[in-house]
Amino acid sequence: MKKRTSFKLSCGIAAMAACALFVALASAILPKAAADEGSTQVLGMAFDGHSVSNLEKSIAFYKVLDFKVVQKPTGWKVDKSLNKLEGLPAGTQSRTAVLATQSSVSSTPYDLVLHQYKGIDQKDWSKLDSGALGAGHMDLTVMDDCNIVVNKLKSAGLLVLPEMGAFSRAPASGPRPFVFVQDPDGWYIELFAIINPKPGVRVDEGKISNSSATMANINRLGYQTGFNHIGLNVSDAAKERSFYEDVLGGDYPPITPPGTSGIGRGMTMLNGWFNQATTNGKVRLEILGAAANAGKPSPGQKLSDTNVNYVGFEVTNIDDVYSKAKAAGATDVSEGGIMKVKDGRAVMLLDPNGVGYVELWQSSKPLAPFQGH
Repeated sequence: MKKRTSFKLSCGIAAMAACALFVALASAILPKAAADEGSTQVLGMAFDGHSVSNLEKSIAFYKVLDFKVVQKPTGWKVDKSLNKLEGLPAGTQSRTAVLATQSSVSSTPYDLVLHQYKGIDQKDWSKLDSGALGAGHMDLTVMDDCNIVVNKLKSAGLLVLPEMGAFSRAPASGPRPFVFVQDPDGWYIELFAIINPKPGVRVDEGKISNSSATMANINRLGYQTGFNHIGLNVSDAAKERSFYEDVLGGDYPPITPPGTSGIGRGMTMLNGWFNQATTNGKVRLEILGAAANAGKPSPGQKLSDTNVNYVGFEVTNIDDVYSKAKAAGATDVSEGGIMKVKDGRAVMLLDPNGVGYVELWQSSKPLAPFQGH
């Protein structure tokens, strides 16, 4: 559960990065389409949750990436509410910490809720390839040069650079504009740098796209450092797009034939804009459909498994949104469906593709800051 604080396809991903750099430049000069606000019952993406093997080591890693601890790690306990929400055996023990980092598109921080579990059978998904079903990534905007963060992680003994072609190599000279690193449990963290043409210059806040999410109008970086988007590998991009757009209010572009948009052979990449809950800033949930994953069954991950992720959406009418999600093919994870939590009502779902976990949360105090379930 979550509280909110005010809260092997290497070539395909490398090609996406090149495309993203083009998009960042194009967005500054191309006109934006009319805004699509999506579902009025979904306030937007509010937080992210992640299962880790060592809470202290994960906290140390994310602090290097400029996350702040807003809820210190709890002691080991049987959290009956969390177990019910996540569909875990009643005796599961867990520890939780909540971190937050600046959003790249608003003044409201974005929360990351870390859970560690024991007393339960767990699978370890830390060795997944970047393009595999069950893998995904978080994207962060950094300032000036990704090597600044890379060197900090190296000094802290926390640097893991996955072998991902262009993402693994620093340029011969000058700043590094993008790179992938991995957290202590193998989750992929994508870093993109705002590289200033001269000291003091920043990307104009007015150039943030808040309209139809075509490749032509996405501002790739946001206007400041911080959380930018979540990426999810799927087996059926069309089914995923329908769910995240029609049910959760995302603004996605039409699907084009794989490989025709310059993203890589057989790869479909859909950038969907969502409000960051309670703000006017737009964060993204990126759907990645690779030909190698088409038609594959769900890997069968559980929320208590190491390196499994979920995305939290704040809603104003959880009963209606839950009903729409179930009608669209989402399945219950929470025991008994919607349940009471200390700060409102919540339910955990598995999306129709069987690869993305989604928490719906309605606050008992509308528009109140969240701090993580």
